[in-house]
Amino acid sequence: MLHEFSINVPFNDINEVTDLLNAAGIYNLYYESPIEIIKVQNGYGYEEKKDQLVELKIYASDQEVDHLPEAYYPLLETTLSISRDDITYKTYDETNWEQSYEFEDIDLGNGWIIKYPSSEQEYDDKQVLKFDPLAAFGTGLHETTQGCLRMILNKDLTGKSVLDLGTGSGMLAIAASLKGADKVVAVDYEEVARELYHNAQLNDLTNDLQVVQADLITGDYEINENYDLILINIGANETISIIERHNLLKNSDDFFISGLVEWHLDDLINVFAKGGFSIEEKSQTNEWVSIHFKRD
Repeated sequence: MLHEFSINVPFNDINEVTDLLNAAGIYNLYYESPIEIIKVQNGYGYEEKKDQLVELKIYASDQEVDHLPEAYYPLLETTLSISRDDITYKTYDETNWEQSYEFEDIDLGNGWIIKYPSSEQEYDDKQVLKFDPLAAFGTGLHETTQGCLRMILNKDLTGKSVLDLGTGSGMLAIAASLKGADKVVAVDYEEVARELYHNAQLNDLTNDLQVVQADLITGDYEINENYDLILINIGANETISIIERHNLLKNSDDFFISGLVEWHLDDLINVFAKGGFSIEEKSQTNEWVSIHFKRD
């Protein structure tokens, strides 16, 4: 049995309270910082609301502590100088506690489905991109990923070379491979090879798929080869920095750029316009924009 004790704590005091509990031998703690989502130039950011209360949850297991919940009540009351009435208590069956999140399959509306491992659905009239979200960023749920995916999956890449910058979990690289790309190079700041090759295997891919771990903005890695298509799905500011760092517009005549917000497009469009590119295609879902730039 898993026991959950909850108390309300001013966010300004949360570090002091957790330090007191740690000193008393209580370490299994959880709380969510109170934040307000705000618009910033390159998308969204957040501000912490330090004057709000947060719910601090304290966990203990019968396998580790005897005589719960009574063993914890006096300990919490004494350590934090609170009364029993200030504590909310629940129990959970530990066998059902750690459940992996099950994603629902996504119909991209263009004849393609993103199918997740928990799905038993068969799609005889659809093409399927099998995907297993692991540790890296990129589940297919975000509008930016879906916008760029539709562009890729609507394009014949047979025999083409593709560079995917900021690949994350590699969903765009997998999509390009499924569309026939002969060579795909996927680059990310994090070590994502395990995720990407795992998903390549799920889709029975046999093309030349290379994964590179590199800092594209401040690192030593250089992009020297030319590609038929370059994919970037990380935001306007980062995209501009990468283009400037690598003089990237010399490396391809086709770019799919996503991760963009409608209020921060002009600088990026100007960069491509100066390089001789025009907008071949532009799609938008809510405030999120994907653009296909093609050299004139």
